[in-house]
Amino acid sequence: MVLVDSQIRDEIKSGNLRIENFDEACVQPATYDLRIGPLIYSPSAPEPDKPIDISRNGGAHRIPAYGLAVLTTYETLYFPSDMVGRFGLKSGFARKGLFASTGPQVDPGYEGKLFVSVLNLTPAACVVTYKDTFLSIEFHKLDKRPDKTYAGPHQGRKDISPEIIEDLVRFEGLNLSQMQNEFSELSHHINEWGNLAVKFENFLKEMNKQTSAITALTQKIGEIMRGPKEAELAETRRVSLQQAMKEILDLFRKERKLFYSDIAEALHLDYQTIIKACGRLEKKGLIEGDMYEAKKPRKKNLS
Repeated sequence: MVLVDSQIRDEIKSGNLRIENFDEACVQPATYDLRIGPLIYSPSAPEPDKPIDISRNGGAHRIPAYGLAVLTTYETLYFPSDMVGRFGLKSGFARKGLFASTGPQVDPGYEGKLFVSVLNLTPAACVVTYKDTFLSIEFHKLDKRPDKTYAGPHQGRKDISPEIIEDLVRFEGLNLSQMQNEFSELSHHINEWGNLAVKFENFLKEMNKQTSAITALTQKIGEIMRGPKEAELAETRRVSLQQAMKEILDLFRKERKLFYSDIAEALHLDYQTIIKACGRLEKKGLIEGDMYEAKKPRKKNLS
């Protein structure tokens, strides 16, 4: 049988059900609203291994996005052996995206505060306030008293002990809030890498353009440096060695000093023929010197 408001008051007055820090305003038609106590455990706290007292910390606590907090009740409950309690998170907290993960039943004979693990399932932080109502509990009257009442490890507990933290919080490694931060940071780096890849691709395109421009410029400079002389030299004549010697000697009579390039440009002869012809003329004593300088003209058979 679920107790209604008048029955809850009667049980309190008779002392069969005891609620320390009882408040008449928290009695609802068929439930009692439990309030947030001063002690909260939060992995995001400066000292995550220790509970924090929000009554000394401005009376509020901020549960980060996807973060966790273990809340205690402001009230201390003393259940008789012929009564059980069923509790759950108030709808207002559920609408904020909070989820209570602790079991919903209080066994007959339990004495102490309730400890509730609350998870923020939203991407926004949620603030909980000291003495704000957050749980609704029903009281069920039993037709018969059980042979054995509650005698578990939480009996008589009024603060958050290491054992309670271990039982309620079994996260290893990163919590959800930290995981979100890590993924957000990773996403940021991926975006940066993507932007860098685009910039690098543009850089390569620009380098290809510059390389093509430099190649074209180099070819143009080569053409300018080669000039018309090379084009002319490319059209060499085929003559006999004797004819080449005669033409070269005639050229020396006009120009006293000549290089191979001067002879090639003037007579359109290939260098191989010019070198052989000049060698013969030098042996015959008709020209001499590194640059080839013609001797004084004299009659001599070229054969």
